Amino acid sequence: MSNTVGDRGGQKPGSGSRPAPRPMPGSVGMGGPGGGLSNSQSPPFTVPMRYMVLGILGFFLFAIDMVFESSRLGQGMPLQPAVVSMTHMLTLGSLLAFVMGAVYQLSTVAFLIPLSNVSVARYNFWLYAVGVIGLISSMAVWWTPGLIVFGSLVTLSLYIFVAVMLMSIRKTTVKGPVVWFIQWAHVYLAAAVTAALLLVVSFAVPVIGTVFQELLWTHIILATGGFFTFLILGFSYKLLPMFTLSHGFSTKRQPWTFAFAQIAIWGLLFGIWSHVAAVTIGGGVFGIATFMNQGLDFRGIYKKRLRRRTEAPMITAMSAIGGGVLAILGLVVLSFGRQGLAGWQAVVTFYLLGWITLTVMSYAYKIVPFLVWTKRYSVGVEKGKTPLIKDMIDVERARPVFIVFVVGLLLLAVSGGLAFVPGVMIASVLCAVAIVWFCWQLARVLSIRTLGKELMVRD
Repeated sequence: MSNTVGDRGGQKPGSGSRPAPRPMPGSVGMGGPGGGLSNSQSPPFTVPMRYMVLGILGFFLFAIDMVFESSRLGQGMPLQPAVVSMTHMLTLGSLLAFVMGAVYQLSTVAFLIPLSNVSVARYNFWLYAVGVIGLISSMAVWWTPGLIVFGSLVTLSLYIFVAVMLMSIRKTTVKGPVVWFIQWAHVYLAAAVTAALLLVVSFAVPVIGTVFQELLWTHIILATGGFFTFLILGFSYKLLPMFTLSHGFSTKRQPWTFAFAQIAIWGLLFGIWSHVAAVTIGGGVFGIATFMNQGLDFRGIYKKRLRRRTEAPMITAMSAIGGGVLAILGLVVLSFGRQGLAGWQAVVTFYLLGWITLTVMSYAYKIVPFLVWTKRYSVGVEKGKTPLIKDMIDVERARPVFIVFVVGLLLLAVSGGLAFVPGVMIASVLCAVAIVWFCWQLARVLSIRTLGKELMVRD
């Protein structure tokens, strides 16, 4: 039911540790026997970890690139090749790569299912990695043949990922909003990829080019609001209770959160294609309602926690809801009038960094150490010499990382909205420092030399 096993060094009841709490009505723990983030149906360690390592490396490169491109970012021209490349370094090279690995791992535990095809998931990593590296490089110089070739590889690999996950999830006997969120997240990812494909085709097909702006916004909404947001909302109902040892909380608002989220997505899409501001604003209002409802659920989970001391990453994961609300409020405000690209870029950037990135970073501080601990220390270690997860990483050291990141993010949002280049440059440095700090902390947990040997093993 919880990560109690990992936190106590893998001991079992009867060996000097207290048994894990018995599940209570309304609880949504993550696992089967033994609890935690892993069970007998989980994929081999290398399958999710390769994706996660790619994501961490991509995050580091994004931080460096963000500093170098900060002056262009401050000019409020998001369609410049260098800025487009940097944005996709964050979304494809970091967030999506890490999330793909996390989903492969978490889905098997949350829904008590094996992956439908582990071999496909394993080899699809190489297709995705080559495609992303080539696509981001092609975007930087806007090399059309590269956009087509590598974009096709990324598109194919993401379709494969969606197929593997949807085929896996359909086998689960678990019912309810959590499953709905995860299933629809993958549907929206496939739709976002299709919209991106049409964007590339629009350069060669004039008819499609006439709706380039609508396709661009459709791609952004489906990717950020559809895939990432639905995925985070769904898995948060599992992860937050597990990491706070919360039981017996109410789940009655979860269907409403799902309904509000769906209305928000479709309202925004209809508003974009109909060019009716009122519809767009209505979608934004339901988006705010989604986050507010989720916030109430988080409050209920927090009140029912057994672990009285709540760690910095979990506090940040709950607080990131505010980032989503502020970003959508910005979208609603911009919908009332004609705004330049700088304003829209600021809103999208704030949503990406203040909601999605901040939440992924928060959960990464718990997910990565647990998987590494499970791989290296859960079995075959002499009694009394098994380290605890807290020995691998002091999660309270995440607190200054989050503080620096949030300060930089707020400065970035304000300066970006005003197209104040010096402010954007300073903010970019602050965010980059926090990201590099975060990557360094996780790299220490991974222990690169040991990890290299583990990832080279054929499983």
